Amino acid sequence: MRTLLAVTALSLAQAALAAEGEVSLGSGVSYTTGDYGGSASTHILTIPFTARYEREAWTLRATLPYLRITGPGNVIPGAGPVARVSALGNTVPLGGSSASQTPSTTASGLGDASVAATYTFYSADKTAGVGLTGRLKFATGDETKSLGTGSTDEGLQLEAFRRFERNTLFGLVGYTFFGHSPIAQFHNVANFGLGASHRTDTDDVFGITFDARQAGSPAPAALRELSGFWTHPIDRSWRMQVYALKGFATGSPDWGAGLNAAYAF
Repeated sequence: MRTLLAVTALSLAQAALAAEGEVSLGSGVSYTTGDYGGSASTHILTIPFTARYEREAWTLRATLPYLRITGPGNVIPGAGPVARVSALGNTVPLGGSSASQTPSTTASGLGDASVAATYTFYSADKTAGVGLTGRLKFATGDETKSLGTGSTDEGLQLEAFRRFERNTLFGLVGYTFFGHSPIAQFHNVANFGLGASHRTDTDDVFGITFDARQAGSPAPAALRELSGFWTHPIDRSWRMQVYALKGFATGSPDWGAGLNAAYAF
């Protein structure tokens, strides 16, 4: 979910210009920190590995993140603070009986992998479009270390954009269907986002986005994030994106920043 609209902004703003059959591979690094409604902070370092394929109206994406999480152990990236269900039916923080009483620990490893496919319907002049995305998230992260949810989840999302010369407005609405998790109870939730971007004469893109997700009971936590981003075409093949975000809900970090780069061929 994090920086989803920043990535969407780049995709929608350039989709009409993408070469047929374009493949891109990328990676980067991001850092977030926050207390997620508790008394102790959780620091998350993420190194995502991404692959993307575009052909005509289709866009296919795959992501596998490497995570390093330092904190009380009760925060799962993308889900926020999560309580597990004990054998007695009680809920306790993932890090122990009380996240505030649990000493800070560090866990690292692969997070949950995801794949997505988008089909976009473009207007005749390619200045507007509506896309439908299907997404699968796999339980590749170790849920006992808070590196993943332990469930295979499905998602549907409707995206739209409209360009006005060098400016683009875009938005999305989506819904996530959580599978069975061995550590926590996740309820299906809706999400939405809005954003705007501006393309300069040098094809740099500056933009701002707002992402939100409703809270499930007991999980996932509500998410509210405001992000700003800059994408820069280094040359015909290399693309770079820098972003920063500020969180406003329990499921969001207090702040974060990241850098991504991709090579297209």
